[in-house]
Amino acid sequence: MTGGNESRPSNINQTMQLTLSANQAYDVLKNMLSCSAMFMMRRWNDEERSISFSSFDDVDLVAVIHEKTESECEVKVTSDCRDANRAVRRLGDFLRDYQAQIGMTSVQIDHERQTASRRADVRKEAKHGSGSVPVVSELAQRVSEASLTTKILVGVIAFFIVIGLICGITSCGASSKTVNDGKVAIPESSSGFEGENYKDVVTRLESAGFTNIETEGLGDLITGFLHKDGDVKTVSVNGSTSYSSRQKFSPDARIVIRYHSYSTSGESSSDDSDSDDSDSATQEKAKAETDDTEDDSSEPSNSSGSKDNASQVAEENITTQNNQEFAQILAGGDSGQAIENFAGKYQGRNIEFDGYTASVLPHGSYKTRFDYLILAGNTGSTRGPNFHFSDVNYYDLHLTGDNVPSSLTEGLNIHVVAEIESYDSASCLLELSPVSITMR
Repeated sequence: MTGGNESRPSNINQTMQLTLSANQAYDVLKNMLSCSAMFMMRRWNDEERSISFSSFDDVDLVAVIHEKTESECEVKVTSDCRDANRAVRRLGDFLRDYQAQIGMTSVQIDHERQTASRRADVRKEAKHGSGSVPVVSELAQRVSEASLTTKILVGVIAFFIVIGLICGITSCGASSKTVNDGKVAIPESSSGFEGENYKDVVTRLESAGFTNIETEGLGDLITGFLHKDGDVKTVSVNGSTSYSSRQKFSPDARIVIRYHSYSTSGESSSDDSDSDDSDSATQEKAKAETDDTEDDSSEPSNSSGSKDNASQVAEENITTQNNQEFAQILAGGDSGQAIENFAGKYQGRNIEFDGYTASVLPHGSYKTRFDYLILAGNTGSTRGPNFHFSDVNYYDLHLTGDNVPSSLTEGLNIHVVAEIESYDSASCLLELSPVSITMR
């Protein structure tokens, strides 16, 4: 006989609406649970799109995905744990992790769609171009067989057509400048610049009309197998790394080009010249080895010593002890607007905090490059922003200390020093570039 005071199972459930096909949402769910440090899959049914799993503290949950339309679905998560409060907390942890995973997947899907669309446009243009060759050849043949009078007439007509085209192009250019109010179009999308040499990108941007361009060598290359020295990693415009080709900006918009480089290259963020002599490079290298607080990407200064002191203060790592804004968002102030404001204000600065690897996924189809989701605190904590390392390999992480692991897997407590790159409001990810990682 059961005791009258025994707690009865609760039936806690929550529902999430997704703008994603049911099959895609189910694949993301399986991938997340298969490598999660907080949850473990027990059983799954691919036909019903349902998965049973449990948390690290033995709270059993069931997630079922229902298709609403071809591009929309509903995810229902249920728990019958006797401890209702614990069940609610674990449901919240799951929904938070799943939403972050969906955000990363959506960004990847959009990128693949844009790439496929560009390739289709190129094939379409090539097809149309090849189809016009026979027409031109036939016309040229007919003209060559015509009489002298006809040839002269055709030449005169062609001359006036060329003059008309020149006048039309000139007038269109003038009207375009008037309509755009002085704004200029960026020649490539954010992803299109990746992998190009940063000097070529600078030339293209200057030719397009942009005047406020900065470059920054990351010093992240060890062997140079995966990336060449000078290959572009990101190009941000006014702090954003998400924009489309031909999108228009003000000519003085702040553009920062971050590129892969060797740590001893002594690159400067605003030095695009090739005329540095070997003595200067040697001095820069010696300075970098003797001053750990020097930032290789700082701008050269021609001002007084007081400005140099201000620059040194600005290079201090942001921590919860010296920055109240960072302390608030790290303690659980998960307002997207607050995190976006923080990222925009301190872009390019280094932050330092204790966290753990919440998720590790391959970047696209690569086998040696990964996307890392880093959360603040110890393993299992869900407070603070969704920090994200995108498209990095083992050597990009700059692991230091006495107990460096052979690979950085999920569920590891780490101490992070990283540079703020940008905040993506669509995926709720605060993008970082790793400076150093130490095991805790």
